[in-house]
Amino acid sequence: MNKKIILGAAIALLAVGAGIYSLAKSSPDARPASGITLFYGRECSHCKNLEKFMKENKIEEKVEYDYIEVWHNKINANILMEKAKECGISEDKVGVPFLYAEGKCSIGGPDVEKFFKEKAGI
Repeated sequence: MNKKIILGAAIALLAVGAGIYSLAKSSPDARPASGITLFYGRECSHCKNLEKFMKENKIEEKVEYDYIEVWHNKINANILMEKAKECGISEDKVGVPFLYAEGKCSIGGPDVEKFFKEKAGI
């Protein structure tokens, strides 16, 4: 009887550990890996318009960039604010879409779209 309890507990611990590891590996809280980071808000209409442009022009095939959601993720929002601060942008001026690339910041669909057009050669 004790062996069954111990075996059951060991299996449960392994399952919980595997679940935690899996969640940690797929966590959306991530430091940007590429030199280009596009911050967006899930419900942002300007971001959706930009996303449409990006898909239609296959930007992801031409330019490596990180795409980070900030409205529903406090850690990612803090990363956005760090980048804005690096560019000398005050908190009350920060919005999405927000691009951080080559040490510079761009806010708003038209500026971000222009950047990606140039990078993608279109």
